Amino acid sequence: MAGLYGVCTAMEKHPTPYFRCSTLNFGPALPLPCSMKLLLIDTSRTFMAATRRALAAGMPTLEITEYDAEQQGPPGADFRWHVYGAALLSHELGAGQTGLQWLQRYRGVAGFPPVILYAASGDEYLAVAAVKAGAEDYLRRADVPSARTLERLRALETRPSAGEPSLRLDHFAREVLDFPIAPEGPAIEASPHRFVRLIGQGGFASVYLAERTHDRTPIVLKIINTQEIQEPAVVQRFMREATIVAGIDHPQVVKIYEQGFTPEYGFIAMEFFQRGDLKQRMERGLPTALAVAYMRSIALGLRAIHAQQIVHRDLKPGNIMFRADDSLALADFGISKRLDDPLDLTTRSGLIGTPSYLSPEQALGAPTDQRSDLYSAGVIFYELLTGQKPFRAESAAALVYQHVHATPPRLPATLAPIQPVLDLLLAKDPADRFHSADELLSGLDDWLTPAFRRAA
Repeated sequence: MAGLYGVCTAMEKHPTPYFRCSTLNFGPALPLPCSMKLLLIDTSRTFMAATRRALAAGMPTLEITEYDAEQQGPPGADFRWHVYGAALLSHELGAGQTGLQWLQRYRGVAGFPPVILYAASGDEYLAVAAVKAGAEDYLRRADVPSARTLERLRALETRPSAGEPSLRLDHFAREVLDFPIAPEGPAIEASPHRFVRLIGQGGFASVYLAERTHDRTPIVLKIINTQEIQEPAVVQRFMREATIVAGIDHPQVVKIYEQGFTPEYGFIAMEFFQRGDLKQRMERGLPTALAVAYMRSIALGLRAIHAQQIVHRDLKPGNIMFRADDSLALADFGISKRLDDPLDLTTRSGLIGTPSYLSPEQALGAPTDQRSDLYSAGVIFYELLTGQKPFRAESAAALVYQHVHATPPRLPATLAPIQPVLDLLLAKDPADRFHSADELLSGLDDWLTPAFRRAA
């Protein structure tokens, strides 16, 4: 659920619900007055955060969910459009996607909300096309956090909603109350927790922020409604997201506290990352030494999961998170796989992974191992160093083609000492890459001069 932030949950009949989720006890929820839910779709976390602050100042009860189109890709058929009263949709979505295409694609979907499309500059042709496609309004990007947007949102707020009601928290509370966790699930010391807010929703999963009352440590509770899911593999993948890393205790890997099932719901309790993800930091630009330091931390995380025969398969900046102490951790193991597991629950039509960070073997549907993660790390490393992805294209198919066939661009002359490391990460043939995260760490430690290794 990376990219989903800043949402509260309506307490219509039960302003202070209580939860006890196995060993997780939820005290009174914080009172959160709620209004319209807004979906903000963009590729810049920095822009989304600034827009959220600006709109919240004018509409304090507005519930805003951020959706990173580049990191998360087009919403699937199970996306819960109906929970949103409106959507702000950027025309520039990266990887050959446009907001107008999304509008035309989803406008006929049941529960699809009113949309305000915006673009980097004024374009009369695009404005006309947007209105014809059903957009409520068309704005320049610079005008999104403005009085005009607030006026349009207030008007949309008064419209009657045709959507279905979102998941009621009191219903979830009844389902999980006193229900035991799965026997194989990791246990933690029983201690009371207090619900804070809904922080994300998409597909069949909802993500809640809670906190331990004795030390106010925040945790994240991810929930799926198993009654709405028709494919058993979806439920299995959900629980494997926890079990696949539950036994790993490493600073560079997300901590899983608990998991379990009720008759209708599955849940995972995991750590909350207060300082966002790597994508946000990359947007602001990074000193070279800090970029190298981040890559070293990523390699440490990969070494930890690879030692357990786990391949992440979706390594990207949006899945690399930061804690309050600024330590970095790999997260979101939803499509990961154990090399010793013959069953691949993610096998289906389409690509596995995110096109911008896909290894050539993933693009070809060939078997993957740890070296596939190292290729994705190489794409991230190039982006950390230059602020640009090594491959860019007008469509996802063209992007995938480049991963398979195109030669990566060279680093600027000032970064030439790092080029050998990058070459061994981005080799097309896995046999020509670093064979392990240990080899990558050795390359970073031994080949680079102290000036490149000294974090700023």
